[in-house]
Amino acid sequence: MSSTLFDRLRARFQRSTATTAAGATGPSTPLPPVTDPIVIDQRALLSAEYPIEFPAADAATSSVLAAIAGVDLEALAAQSPSLKGYDWTSYLQCSRSRVVRVQRALREHAPGGGRVLDLGSYFGNFALALSASGFRVDAVDSYSRYGGALASVVALQHAKGIRVHDFAVVGHDLHGLEHGEYDAVVCGGVIEHIAHTPRLLLESVSSMLKPGGVLVLDTPNLGYLYKRLALLEGRSIFPPITDQYFTDIPFEGHHREYIPGELEWMLHAVGHQVLSVETFNYSVFGLSELTGDDAAYFRQMEADPALRELIMTVSRKPNA
Repeated sequence: MSSTLFDRLRARFQRSTATTAAGATGPSTPLPPVTDPIVIDQRALLSAEYPIEFPAADAATSSVLAAIAGVDLEALAAQSPSLKGYDWTSYLQCSRSRVVRVQRALREHAPGGGRVLDLGSYFGNFALALSASGFRVDAVDSYSRYGGALASVVALQHAKGIRVHDFAVVGHDLHGLEHGEYDAVVCGGVIEHIAHTPRLLLESVSSMLKPGGVLVLDTPNLGYLYKRLALLEGRSIFPPITDQYFTDIPFEGHHREYIPGELEWMLHAVGHQVLSVETFNYSVFGLSELTGDDAAYFRQMEADPALRELIMTVSRKPNA
């Protein structure tokens, strides 16, 4: 973190502390703007940086949005309280920044037309984009647990030739799938939901790969700037305890988040060669413009990868 940003954060913390000591209530006074507004145009940015990958990612997003139009998705929040009233349209549109990166990673590191397992496929946007890119895709998630909430998504994946599985049938240890038969596994937004050691997940995922197969994993970055700000101000980075306290069991929210070095360590521990580690921003693309502190923080995140929102790793299983 740059000294300038640290000074700003320290000043913000000191002002908040002084306000609290004086007996005032409410949020601390925001810092004055320090930079010009930043226009956010995800479509233009991604299509320029990922010209090969973006069309399939964009088409997959549009297909999923059409499939879930008018569908009641509140069942997804039964065991994950932060999803109550969630803006799934923004989520899927922002996720194009994740999908294009996964597509490029497989284009660069996996054989064309190879077999891919999308573990934790959820809305199927990754699976659909990869299928359109020529891969033979299997998708697996807890679709039966969600009732009919994602039935239209399952039907959409079937219609595109994707083989869809359910954890209730194949098991979370994946015993019901073909081990050692996949050229790549995509594990997007999954590892943070594991309630126990992530070792079992990574060992199961690795067992699905052929020798030399590739694992692409993405997950939130615990070191994200806005999480650091929340903690600095004494706020939690987790959903309100008033929601989680009454959540159905098993809780499916985030049990633990990681920093990049921890992911690297775990991938080495499972025997993988780490090919790349990238951090990038994601939810910012739900906005059209950044001003004031948000614009300043965005510039700092551009300059310091450790402060960005998501982590994506690409690793390879040994050939022998």
